[in-house]
Amino acid sequence: MDTKTLAIIIIAVIIVIGVAAYFLFQPAPPAKPEKIVVAARKGTYSEGLKLAAKEYEAKTGIKVEVVEFDYAGLHEKLAQEVVQATGAYDVVMMDDPWLPEFASSGLLVPLDDLLAKRGGVDPDFIGSAVNVCKYKGKLYAIPYVGNVQLFVYNKQLFEKYGLPEPKTWDDVLNAAKVIHEKEGIAGYVFRASKGNPIVTNLLPIFWGKGVEVVDSEGNIDIDSPKAVEVFNFILELKKYAPEGTENYNSPEIKAALANKATAMSIVWPGWVPNLDASVWKVIVPPGSKPMIGAWLLGIPKSSKNQEAALDFILFVTSKEMQKKLALEVGVPPTRKSVYKDPDVVAKYPWYPVQLDALENSKMRPRLPQWKMIEDTLANYWHQAFTNQLDPETALKKAAEDIRNILKG
Repeated sequence: MDTKTLAIIIIAVIIVIGVAAYFLFQPAPPAKPEKIVVAARKGTYSEGLKLAAKEYEAKTGIKVEVVEFDYAGLHEKLAQEVVQATGAYDVVMMDDPWLPEFASSGLLVPLDDLLAKRGGVDPDFIGSAVNVCKYKGKLYAIPYVGNVQLFVYNKQLFEKYGLPEPKTWDDVLNAAKVIHEKEGIAGYVFRASKGNPIVTNLLPIFWGKGVEVVDSEGNIDIDSPKAVEVFNFILELKKYAPEGTENYNSPEIKAALANKATAMSIVWPGWVPNLDASVWKVIVPPGSKPMIGAWLLGIPKSSKNQEAALDFILFVTSKEMQKKLALEVGVPPTRKSVYKDPDVVAKYPWYPVQLDALENSKMRPRLPQWKMIEDTLANYWHQAFTNQLDPETALKKAAEDIRNILKG
C-alpha cells in the first residue's frame, strides 16, 4: 500500500471517528415530561385552560394540571415563586399590569429566542395584546385572554329621552342625571369596592379628562388641580349611582344590569353575554382609549419543562383553540381572525366593537411597582369616594406615597 493511499485511509478513519464521537457525546434531547403544572386565576379563564389541557393531553400524552387561585392569591403565589424558585409551576397566568413586576424580578423566561425557533410571534395576535407581554423591549409572555373595558347603556331609555350616545364623560353625567330624575333609577353604577376594582373603574375617567395619574416614566399628576377637579366630577356622578356603589364588585354590577336598575356602566367582556341585547348597547368607552386588561401566559425560569410549557402555551393560544374556547367557555380571544370568524360573531355580535376597543386600547403604566401604586390609589381613592377624606387631601397623600414607592 503506497503512502498516499494509507494517508487517505487514515484521514477517512479520523473523520468517521470524529463524526461518531460528535453524535455519541451530544446531550440527549430533554425527555418528554409526564406532566406540566399551570398556575391560573380561578373562573372562566382557568376553565378554558382545563378544556385545552384535556385536548393537549390527548394529542401529546402530557398531562396538564391547572392549579387555581383567586386574583390576590395568584399574585401572592407568583411573588413567592420569585423568592423561593420552587419550580412548582411550568406556566403562570398573569394580569397584564403584573408583567413588569415579574419580568424585572427575574421570575420569567424571555421568550424571544425560544419563539424565533418556531417562526416568531404570529402576526394574527392583536398588537396591543402583544405589547402588554413586553418589558423593556423583550417578550415575556403570550396573550391568552383579550380582555378590554367596554361600556353599555340602556338604549331604550336613551331613545325615550332623546339622549345622544355618550362620547364623553360629560355626556355620561348628563344622561345619568336625566334618567335618574325621570325614571327614579341609578343613571350610572360604579364598581368601586376597595382594591383593584375602584382603580380600574375610576382610572378611565381620569384618562378621559386628560389626567394620566402616573405614567410609565414615573411622572405623577395625581395631585394636580386638574386631578382634584376630576375627582369632584366623579363625586357629582356618584349622586346618580345606586346606594352602596362604593362596595360594588362584578356580581353587583351584573345584577344591576340584569335588573335594569342602572342605565350605564363600564363592563368587561365576560359580563356581556348575559345582557339582553334588546335593552343594552355595547360601545367603546367614552372619553379616552379603553383600558386593556389582558391575561397572559408566561414560563417561570424555575420550570424544568420550559419547552413543553411553551408548546402548551402555543397550543392554547392557537387560532383553532381560541375559537373553541370562545364558543364553548367564553374566553375572549387575542387573535384578530377569531374576532372576525363568522361562527364567533354570530354568537357574540358585539365582537367587532370589542376588537376595535382592543386595537385602540391603553395599557396601565408599565412600572414594576404598579401593584403597590394600585393599592395606594385604591386606599386613598376609596376614602375620598366615601367622604372620609376630601379629594384634595386624599390625592396629595396618594401622590406622596407613590413618590416614595418609586424612590424605592
